[in-house]
Amino acid sequence: MTWILLSLVAPLFWAGSTFVDKYLLSKHTKGIYDFLFFSTLTNWVFTLGLILFFGLPRLNTYSLIPLATGIVLLYSYGFYGKALEKEEASSLVVLFKLIPVISLLLGFLFLGQTLSFRELIGFIVVLLGTIAISFERVDKHLVPLKGLGLILVSIIIWAMLFVLMDFGLSKMPYWDFFTIHIFGGAIAGPLLMIVPDIRKQIITGFRYSSRRKFGFFFMNDLLGFMGEMTATKALALGPSVALVTVLIQIQSFYAIIIGAILTLLVPSIIKENISWQALTKKLIGAAIMFGGIYLMLL
Repeated sequence: MTWILLSLVAPLFWAGSTFVDKYLLSKHTKGIYDFLFFSTLTNWVFTLGLILFFGLPRLNTYSLIPLATGIVLLYSYGFYGKALEKEEASSLVVLFKLIPVISLLLGFLFLGQTLSFRELIGFIVVLLGTIAISFERVDKHLVPLKGLGLILVSIIIWAMLFVLMDFGLSKMPYWDFFTIHIFGGAIAGPLLMIVPDIRKQIITGFRYSSRRKFGFFFMNDLLGFMGEMTATKALALGPSVALVTVLIQIQSFYAIIIGAILTLLVPSIIKENISWQALTKKLIGAAIMFGGIYLMLL
């Protein structure tokens, strides 16, 4: 079915974008705010293209949902970017499997939803997989991944956004929702300029930018745009947000493979630990977490 294919393709775009993010943060930006601002520029082009193809979106009360998700999603990349500066991309991507788990927990804590015995077992399994990935032994002590707290903040935000986007898509046409969502990401950039210290970093980033920087940001934003478009379309077509988020979890396996390939081909740009021990740990942890998600949501 179409929604299944879209659910499998979207995380491939996102996995590729993660490694471009890491490269940009390490080589072409003056800081996290410079990174965030440049990430919004192409959204203006995408917004204009969507309007030219599909017309101006019809506005109503529910239009605030995609506008808010676009803005908040962009700002959540601040936590994600700081975590990415500290740790391997593929290790962090595996933790994205917590998104559907946190979505269920949020429903339990704030919406009065119940957790079945199977969901509880699934949660424990995912937690075990998370521990396997999130900690490593250093001098006989378990040490958390660098940036673990930061990436967990991003994951919690993304879990809330998935639920909110699924609700918004049920209230308005897909292309209206998606156009406003992309526009929200576009205006998030100028809003950053309100804060003087942030504005100073952004201006410095512009002053020392190059065509290479603009080219990589355009490529990266295109990957993100394609990922968001296919994922939101999968949410619109799929029978439930749970099924779509389960399939999207293949992103971690994509990231492990892409990280290994890039390390072999361009180690001067992307270099990850691709020893059999490290790869096995990531794959086993990802598989355990996927099994737990399957129990919880299917």
